[in-house]
Amino acid sequence: APDMQVDLTYSGLPVLDDNRFSEYMEEGGFSLVPDIDAKDIAKFIAEGNILGVVQGNSEHGSRALGNRSIICNPVEGMKETLNHKVKNREWYRPFAPIVRVEDAHKYFNFHGTESRHMVYVAEVKDEWKSTLPAITHEDGTGRLQTLSRHQNELIYDVITEFESLTGHAVILNTSFNVNGKPILTRLSDALHILANSKLDAVYYKGNLIFRNGEEKH
Repeated sequence: APDMQVDLTYSGLPVLDDNRFSEYMEEGGFSLVPDIDAKDIAKFIAEGNILGVVQGNSEHGSRALGNRSIICNPVEGMKETLNHKVKNREWYRPFAPIVRVEDAHKYFNFHGTESRHMVYVAEVKDEWKSTLPAITHEDGTGRLQTLSRHQNELIYDVITEFESLTGHAVILNTSFNVNGKPILTRLSDALHILANSKLDAVYYKGNLIFRNGEEKH
């Protein structure tokens, strides 16, 4: 057997229509804010915005792990806002938390070392339940994803910046798809969701993409 475990987390497809990015921008009624970094993303979601993230190769498997994700701040009311604006899901279906691997035990009664593929359900610690209701299921648990910086540098850095703004280092993550369709593989799918839902923006290659006239600086 090989000594090195091969990490297949992000071994799915790249964005299949990346070469049409500028064409979509010109034709699609979108506007861009360029030169966006992790700090900008953290501020955007800390202010209550819902962001679609498209980066790198897609996740291997059925769960979004930060490369085809919709992320936001898991505070009171965000689950309802997310369902109303974007996801149209049953009210009782929980959304998942992402946490830096070193913080998992701070927020969750988690007995493992990592949960990089979101296979573990762990109880949200009592002192955090009122802060993080949008990722806390009715039974008090969350299906958590842990993240090292090596695994997903952008999302890790977003969480680090987000903590300094909000006082907590847990973000809500759900798959970037709607109405039960598979996780998207094309930028055109992401932009279709942006155009036809109340998603606030899409992050792609250092840009925040908005519906025309809605860009926030």
